[in-house]
Amino acid sequence: MRERLPRIALLLLLMVAAVGGHRVYSRNYSQQIELVPLELDETDPKRKKVGALTFLNAWELRSDNSDFGGISALAVIGDSRFLAVSDAGTLIGFTLGKSDRMEDSFIAVLPGAYGENVDYRDRDSEGMTYDATSGQIWISYEARHAVRRLSPSLGRIDGTKRLTFTKGWKANGGIEAIARLRDGRFVLFSETHQRADGSNSAYIYSGDPIEAGSQPKQFGYRAPEGYRPTDATTLPDGRLLILNRRIGLPDGFSAKLALLDPVAIAADKAIAPQVIATLASPLLVDNMEGLAITHEDGRIIVWMISDNNFTALQRTILMQFALDLPNKKPEAETAPGFETLTK
Repeated sequence: MRERLPRIALLLLLMVAAVGGHRVYSRNYSQQIELVPLELDETDPKRKKVGALTFLNAWELRSDNSDFGGISALAVIGDSRFLAVSDAGTLIGFTLGKSDRMEDSFIAVLPGAYGENVDYRDRDSEGMTYDATSGQIWISYEARHAVRRLSPSLGRIDGTKRLTFTKGWKANGGIEAIARLRDGRFVLFSETHQRADGSNSAYIYSGDPIEAGSQPKQFGYRAPEGYRPTDATTLPDGRLLILNRRIGLPDGFSAKLALLDPVAIAADKAIAPQVIATLASPLLVDNMEGLAITHEDGRIIVWMISDNNFTALQRTILMQFALDLPNKKPEAETAPGFETLTK
């Protein structure tokens, strides 16, 4: 009996450790992504119009992959190949087939996300933009205050630029959104860093921010009251389409889609966008962070995706809308001997 007591005590300790101690879970590397259809408004399934948007489809995206989630930016290559990045340094790709089925999906680690002398700040990818001509992709990093350019293959880093104008900014107050304009300039938005006038800090680069000759000029972005910019993309007419997100009680998340004409950007000036749609309860909405456009039968299609923050209380939602684009305001030009004329 005396000999058995130590064995019994050891067994009990092992049982307690197994139940209450630290557990090591095996990682899942599945490359499959599941689509679950959703309604825009469960209280009114026939509702389709939301401001300048017409609802087409929505899905919840699910995957058993341990790294799936936390999506912070969205881009589309061509009109069917989607790329998303997460704030955990993950690159997610997929194609939506004609039958709204997920095809050719993959979930991988971004180049530079892991390695010697690398920490979470090197994985905090928040913004992404794509150049169809070169095939290159630019990703902004919020905590590291940097922009990184990837090769078209997505497997190589072509360049990294640490942003000097963010000196003194908080680690989580860096660049949230980045967009390449049609003329090759780049616009960058901070989600939380504000100027003295209360507007969000934003910068417009004369060219590729990675290149030494490209210089930034600061301006202010006046987001809709209570909202913050989370992503931006360029429309065919040159205007910026900007996604703005709010977290509030008791209604939770809401989002506003807005237009901004780069022509109005001037150094050190604050400008406000034109709000064209609002997603708020009871409409389907979550922590909307990613924005992209495609083209279909002459229409502009808007895509938005949410960041689930890797929590069971939130979802990764992909939404599809047709955009009824408001007319662009005419630009003014002055001719010698004449008053200002409008085109």
